[in-house]
This record gives sequence, structure tokens and C-alpha cells, in this order.
Amino acid sequence: MAVLKARRGFTLIELLVVIAIIAILIALLLPAVQQAREAARRTQCKNNLKQIGLALHNYESTYGCFPLGYIDIVPGGAANLDGGWAWDAFLLPYIDQAPLYNTLDFNQHPYGSVSTPANRQAMTVIQPGFRCPSDNGPSTRNDNSGNAQGNGVANHALSNYMGCLGAFDGDVCVTSTTPVSSPARNNGLLTPNRCQRIRDVIDGTSNTIAIAEAMYIANQVDVNGDNIGSERQYQYGNITTAGGPNCDQIGYNSNGGFNHLRSTRKKINGPYLQAASLHRAFHSRHVGGAQFALCDGSVRFISENVDHSGTSIGNNQQFLNGPYGTYQRLGAIADGQPVGEF
Repeated sequence: MAVLKARRGFTLIELLVVIAIIAILIALLLPAVQQAREAARRTQCKNNLKQIGLALHNYESTYGCFPLGYIDIVPGGAANLDGGWAWDAFLLPYIDQAPLYNTLDFNQHPYGSVSTPANRQAMTVIQPGFRCPSDNGPSTRNDNSGNAQGNGVANHALSNYMGCLGAFDGDVCVTSTTPVSSPARNNGLLTPNRCQRIRDVIDGTSNTIAIAEAMYIANQVDVNGDNIGSERQYQYGNITTAGGPNCDQIGYNSNGGFNHLRSTRKKINGPYLQAASLHRAFHSRHVGGAQFALCDGSVRFISENVDHSGTSIGNNQQFLNGPYGTYQRLGAIADGQPVGEF
């Protein structure tokens, strides 16, 4: 008679060893998968900036200059039909958004009591091409929506791409003049009430920043008691609770030019602690730096460790043209200090 052998299964120890091996393999594989996903998101972000850079040049080819960074003509924040629009609103026809552009009335404010229903509706339209896929922040934000005068808008679309104001981050306009003027410290490509041309980029279009990233940072108070955040990164434009634009407001929780423009005075991906100017700097969710679209339409990833001095403009603007570090030099279009390889 044939001898029947008993079937033997896994012991508990063997099963635990197999599970441990699988867990180790997953732990080894997961970072690689995450890195691959982040690489894909970073590439998409770069493509977004590339398209925006091309839109800037198409706009320049049509009108002979780049768009205004922000419009604010009449001093004060009252509703005076004097703007509130930002540079990205003017690029809509060049990013396949002509139908939306055609609904806008630029003779009225983007929203508020002096606006149009179409303008207010347009403010809620999210532009995927202006969103970095690595940013896990919200895509809309209530903008003064509780204002009793009706000068707010709910679900205002947010953007991850800001125009370059220049090498300094003081008030983006001078409200003591009529009309409001843009000071000399705004030496970048996209500035309030000023239309820059390619020939104005004396330092070279391949050596000057046009647009760059800014991630959503929730408004908060750090451990040192400083108010920080970068929430008001609005698409299209903004106005104050009084109903009009006011570009000299520079607070982290205020509507003004820095909702659409940033400078290179503060470090890329600067620290959160004691960083009350995060809303005036470029930063990103990408490890090690951020993506920058240059004036020639190319896109570069610039390391957060790039040479940086953080120079202020000084008394009587004595440091208007430097000397300052590479990063600030990249922000200015005509400081006489062109940058080579960086």
C-alpha cells in the first residue's frame, strides 16, 4: 500500500519572515515611487511656466510691451474705477482662454460694488495652467466675501505663479502722487502701471526673471509671535474691502500688489520662523528650490542655495543698482550687472 504523507503548511515564524520581507520591499519602493511622482509634477509645473512664458511673448508681440503687473491709478482704496487687474488677466487670450477674456470688462473692477456680474463670475474660474501640481493648498479662497458693502467675492481662484517685481520688496507703488506711480525700486519686468518692453531688459532676457512659483502657505502665527502666510495669491486681480485697489498695502493678510507680484530680495524657500515676508517672496513645494520662467521664455530650476545677499535699497536708493547677490540681480531687468552661468 502507498504511504500517504501529511501536507505541511507554513509555520508562524515563516509567515512572519515573509511579511517582514514584503514590508521591507514596500519601504524601499515607496520613496522611489514618490520621487517619480514628484518628478512628474515638477515637469508639469515647468510646462505650465513655459506656456505662460510663451503667452507673455505673444502678448508682447501684439502690443509691443509686456502686460502691466498691476493696475492702480487713483490714490486710496475707494471704488474709483481705476483698475485692480493683474498681469495674468491680460494673458487669457494667449493661454486658450479667449472666451473667458471676452466676458471681462476692464473698465470696471474685477469684482466688488463697481464691477459686473460677468467679472465676478470670472474671478471664480480656476486656471489649471496656473496651478503647480505639487502644491497641496486650496484652489480658491474667500476674498473679503463678508464685506457689508458687497466688495468681496467668494471662491476667488488662486494661482501658484507670480510676476517678478524686481530686486526689492518695499511698497509696490507711491500713493502720494496722482496718478499713482511705480517707484524706481520696482526694477523687474512686471510692475504696477508700467509697461516694459523687450529692449528695456538690458541685462539680457536669458538672465532676468519674468515669473516664478509661490506656494500656498496658510496664514498663521509662528512660535516667535510673527504673523506669516501666503494665502492671497489671487488670479486675475484684487481690490480692498473699501472697494478699490490699493497697491501700497504690503501686509501678509492684505489685498495689494503682492497678491500677484513677488521680489527676489528674500531667499527662495525661506524659513517659516521669523519670516513675516513670505507673502513677498518666491517659494515652492519642490525640494531644493523653485521653477523660474525667464524673460526669453525659458524655464530654469533655481536652487534655494543660489548666491543671495538680501540687500535693501538703502537710504536715497544708493543700492538701487547693487551691489547685491546673484538672485537679486536676476530679478532686475537693467541694473547693469548681467549674470552669466548660475
